[in-house]
Amino acid sequence: MNNSLPRLIDGMIATLRREIIPSVEDDFARGQAFGMIYMLNSIRLRASWSNGFLLEQIRALDEASGEIAIALADLPDAPKPSVAAPAALPTAAELEARRDEGDARICELIDWLEARRETAPASALAGADAAIARYVKRQLKWDLSTSAKPMFEEISRGAEKGA
Repeated sequence: MNNSLPRLIDGMIATLRREIIPSVEDDFARGQAFGMIYMLNSIRLRASWSNGFLLEQIRALDEASGEIAIALADLPDAPKPSVAAPAALPTAAELEARRDEGDARICELIDWLEARRETAPASALAGADAAIARYVKRQLKWDLSTSAKPMFEEISRGAEKGA
């Protein structure tokens, strides 16, 4: 019953490409429109509906599930939704704070390990270094996979690539 956020953003991008950019005569303004497409692509890859938005929809399904179960009590073979809403979900701000705290602890550990390179057991240092390297690699892979492809040419030329 709801469009996904990526689908809505794809519709905005399609409108910019089909309706707006062809009607704009100024190269600079067209370049800015391509910049908007780039930003929308970035948002599409990284954003999602808010937890509160989704939680309210799940609560509505939870309520409907209960009502439907009562209404269909005499029809045991009927497919019935059975959605149960959680009491609460962490907010994006809470998740971001948790991530930032974890990153700060990793940075603190890197500094601590560096100050003890000469005295700490080599195997412990090697194990910590390897774990930190895997974490950084995983984070970089995630960042790259959720980043839109650059549109420098389109932005600077005010035209689609190859046009």
